[in-house]
Amino acid sequence: MEGLKLAIEAFSGLGLFLFGMIYLETQIRLSAGRAFRRWVRMATGTRFKSFLAGLFTTAIFQSSSVVTLMALSLIGAQLMNLEHAIAVIFGANIGTTVTAWIVGIVGFKMDIKLLSFAFVGIGGLGSVLMEEGSRTRNTLNAMVGFGLIFLGLEGMKESFSIFADHVDIGSYRVDHLYWYALIGLGITALIQSSSATIAIVQSALYAHIIGFEAAAAFVVGSNVGTTVTAMLGAIGGSPDKKRTALAHFLFNVSTGMLTLAALNPLVKITDILLPDSDAVIRIALFHTIFNLLGIIIWYPFIKVLAEWLKHFFKKEKAHVTHYIHNVSVEVPDVAMDALQKEIAHLAEEVENFALLAVNTPPEKVLKDSMPIDKLLDEYNENINFSYHRLYAHIRRLEGEILRFITELSVQGGGEVFQADLDRIARVTAYLATAAKAIKDMLHDLERWYNVEHPEELDFLRNLRYQIIKSVQAFHKAFVSLDVKSLDEMERFYKRIAQSYKNSMETIGDIAKNRSIPSEMTTIAINDLHLSKSFSKSLRNVLLEMQTLKTEALS
Repeated sequence: MEGLKLAIEAFSGLGLFLFGMIYLETQIRLSAGRAFRRWVRMATGTRFKSFLAGLFTTAIFQSSSVVTLMALSLIGAQLMNLEHAIAVIFGANIGTTVTAWIVGIVGFKMDIKLLSFAFVGIGGLGSVLMEEGSRTRNTLNAMVGFGLIFLGLEGMKESFSIFADHVDIGSYRVDHLYWYALIGLGITALIQSSSATIAIVQSALYAHIIGFEAAAAFVVGSNVGTTVTAMLGAIGGSPDKKRTALAHFLFNVSTGMLTLAALNPLVKITDILLPDSDAVIRIALFHTIFNLLGIIIWYPFIKVLAEWLKHFFKKEKAHVTHYIHNVSVEVPDVAMDALQKEIAHLAEEVENFALLAVNTPPEKVLKDSMPIDKLLDEYNENINFSYHRLYAHIRRLEGEILRFITELSVQGGGEVFQADLDRIARVTAYLATAAKAIKDMLHDLERWYNVEHPEELDFLRNLRYQIIKSVQAFHKAFVSLDVKSLDEMERFYKRIAQSYKNSMETIGDIAKNRSIPSEMTTIAINDLHLSKSFSKSLRNVLLEMQTLKTEALS
């Protein structure tokens, strides 16, 4: 009965430790906000910078898993190349050893229960008093997470110590060190935290439940177990995302096998470097030594490894999206970057759809910047194109974006983050409205392309001019979001609104000509309103995006 009670207490301590780790990660990420995201992107410009970014972010977050997922998300969103992503993961392997040092020095060298209560009390009380979603509140919440980690560690430490005093430990020991490595691997794969696994073995060492060599093998196994997180995070992702996960697996497994083969010499080196320290500190040093050994061996070959990995995972599942399907919503800041890139992709699809609908090659308008009058004269033949298939593609893309926004919203992120998501949802809706306006015009356009009377041809030319000019002004403003381009779009939209009277005069000329079918008058009025709706929707997209950009810079 006593053994069951101790097991429950140890299990509860582990649960508290894990919850504290996850809570700390979340609150640090929220308190860091956009500045941290910008720093990560800036800090991964070279291989060495990427390595250091992986090291320091893991030391900050106290979790190589969250940094691994962040690297996978960045490469999935095409914000980082394969070589740099591998370097980030190598750095994370060094950064994760910091946890073992903190646990060893603070958790087993100090009476931390009172300190843990202080962290939880100050952080908890402060977070209640602070405004919800504020950075200060997130920082105080992080204090609570830090306190919970050490409360959980204290619970495990005390349970293991009592267990060692009341139970015949010898009857529970396994025969071979490799079994300890497999146990470490299995526990880490199950609880998804090598930091917690190493805290368990440090508690066991502290209570003299296992020997140092067994603990060392256990730590090696836990290091290999972290690859499960990367492999799960890469499922269904881009080829580079899967290659990064494979690189992580190869690095950890090869380093683990080499360490197990040279376990005795590495243990002796650890004893020589810290001869007078206790086993809890020495296991942290051992963890650091064998990870450094792996880095020394692998780091010079990162480029070669990246090139070799490109031979794998060449077949990619077809996706209507370009970016968001490669990103995990569990890394909200990176997911937000991918979402904004996906919005740009949707905007490009809507632009192309509108230009093709008025028989104008998109590249001539958006890349070559041909004068509109020349475009209207040169491209006046009806293009044989599957407009309805393209519209269906746009609708699916809109749906995937809105689904991603919903999934991302569940992750939280504070009021500012949620406001940005709402703004992007409105941008998606405006782009959907713009595409719908063109879709509703398609049947009418087929009739306009077959007209012969001068009045009808004038109306068609004016209609095409409005749509091309709207796309041209929108594209220029969307890319830069500078004041000059936005003002140009605003001026053109007002011109369309103010030219309604002139357009009605053209429609009046159509109505007066009895040679023209009477329904063409109704069609012209309808298309005039659809053109105005198209331009208004694009203009609203720009207003929302400008606000989003302004908030991001503030």
